[in-house]
Amino acid sequence: MSDVKIGVVSTYPELSQLIQQISGEMKLDLEVKEAILDEGVACAYQFEHQGVDVIISRGATGRKIKKAISLPVVLIEITSFDVLQALHTAKGIGKKIAFLGHRIHDFSLDFNSIIKILGIEVDYYPYSDTLEMERQAERILRSDVDVMVSTGLCIYEMAKSSGINAVLVKSGYDAIYGSIKRAIELVHGIRQNQEQSKRFRSVLELTNDGIIILDDNKRISFMNKAAQNLLDMDAGKIVGQYIDDIRESSILKSLLNNNHSGEAFKEVGRKQFWVNSMPLTINNKEKDLLVLFQSADRIQDMEHNLRRQLFKKGLYAKHTFEDIIGNSPILKETIESAKKFAAANATVLICGESGTGKELFAQSIHNESDRRKAPFVAINCAALPENLLESELFGYEEGAFTGAKKGGKIGLFEMAHGGTIFLDEIGEMTLPVQARLLRVLQEREIMRLGSDRVIPVDVRIIAATNYELYQAVAEGKFRSDLYHRLEVLNLEIPPLRARKEDIDLLANYFVNLYAFEERKNVPALSKEALEKLKKYDWPGNIRELQNVIHKYVLLVEQKQDCEDLINKLINDKIRKTYKVRKDDEDSITLKISKLEDMEKQVIEYLLSTGATIKEISEILGTSRTTLWRKAKSLDKVVFR
Repeated sequence: MSDVKIGVVSTYPELSQLIQQISGEMKLDLEVKEAILDEGVACAYQFEHQGVDVIISRGATGRKIKKAISLPVVLIEITSFDVLQALHTAKGIGKKIAFLGHRIHDFSLDFNSIIKILGIEVDYYPYSDTLEMERQAERILRSDVDVMVSTGLCIYEMAKSSGINAVLVKSGYDAIYGSIKRAIELVHGIRQNQEQSKRFRSVLELTNDGIIILDDNKRISFMNKAAQNLLDMDAGKIVGQYIDDIRESSILKSLLNNNHSGEAFKEVGRKQFWVNSMPLTINNKEKDLLVLFQSADRIQDMEHNLRRQLFKKGLYAKHTFEDIIGNSPILKETIESAKKFAAANATVLICGESGTGKELFAQSIHNESDRRKAPFVAINCAALPENLLESELFGYEEGAFTGAKKGGKIGLFEMAHGGTIFLDEIGEMTLPVQARLLRVLQEREIMRLGSDRVIPVDVRIIAATNYELYQAVAEGKFRSDLYHRLEVLNLEIPPLRARKEDIDLLANYFVNLYAFEERKNVPALSKEALEKLKKYDWPGNIRELQNVIHKYVLLVEQKQDCEDLINKLINDKIRKTYKVRKDDEDSITLKISKLEDMEKQVIEYLLSTGATIKEISEILGTSRTTLWRKAKSLDKVVFR
């Protein structure tokens, strides 16, 4: 029925027999020893040594055991029915009856009612302890009573040996059954409390926070393992001691915040701690002082790890310098400069036309630096309006503006703490946001929108632009002080037309890449097709070449002339990119400093493909007469 181990100290044979009977009915495995008073206490000690969970006994013997041992003790109660039976037996023996019983436990509220029911007179002899019990027994023996009724076997035997009639109040079935049930419930309750206590203690021991509890008398009542490690102290020598009596009192007093509640930053020796003290309230009364503390280094590590966890969704640098394709001298020189910049911690400004791979270089610099294990956060400054860009960069507090998220939002600068933030197209940033960015560069701290709290950040900034920022400074569109803060390390990314010897490697790489992605068997680019690619100046740089190769992979068929397909794809791009209105030749969209240079590049390329003047005029959207006039300046032009 139960896994509870019960030891019973019985005080008379009939009690032992009844207990054995009831335990059999309840299917309990309990052990019974028969003894009284001090001998009963000795039996209880034996039970304790054997590892029983609870002891059951009765009367004065049970009360002596309860005072002597630490195990829980359940007393078999003397019921009113038990007293009634004993007095009824005494009534049949004599008229003058003396009742010797414990002042509280044996004289129930029903005692007087029992006497009236039986129609007898009883002299009361109450006692509170063993000494008083013996004195009261002697008084009874000197009196002229006919019969003595007692709950204690020792008194019963004393009366019998003195020639006085005696009746022992015996425990009945219900009293014994009830005591066994209470014993089992008591042990289960104790086990639950112990389990809960162990669980709470395990939590306190496993936490990384140092925990110390100080009682009302300034005695240290608890100290967990983290506190021992943080303070380099032995709890075995401290717990239970008054704080003023231990050698480490000066250290602990400075840590315990002078026994006051609240949060504070404290220096203890050479260590720095964040300390939070608070009173423990028990039954609506402040009893002990709970002190939680953690090292400043641990808090910084936790903050750093938290920020890193926030960016496990993909905001990290994926590329290295090994991913940059090309063997041209100008590219190798640029990579060497970038590697040197990576070793520094200064701000880098990457300049280059669209599609040259500025973010690729930014990620490579990050992964080559000491910040490689920290976040890499990228944002395109031209993709967001001013108010949204500001909230994304610096974050905001709850209620900072209409539509702000509940709880606020952490900004990209905070999330990039310890790492790198890449600000692409920084030239598109508005002047108010530029002012806030300047503060970050100067003070290394940010303030969320709607907040008055300054948050320090350790972030390296890599900025990128596709045009010269000094022109924007001259036009008043970009702050000169911010410009000089950004161009500490300036990296120029060469356009593809400046390193055409890399086109072979890039084109073949993209062919293999997209053939794999599309799961298509694609014929390799011929030497003639590669020459066609090299003759084009690629105003969209690597991104434009990538797009053309992707189309090539999708459209090419087996046994198809790849040179013709490449030629068609490039002509299609020229037709779309360099389209000219019939009535306005100045609407050419190519971003080149001089219109004449653009026209020269386009015409030379188309001539190299073998196109006729009719085909070129159709591609450029201009008349043959106008085209012939513009081509006279080209010495090598031969029209067909």
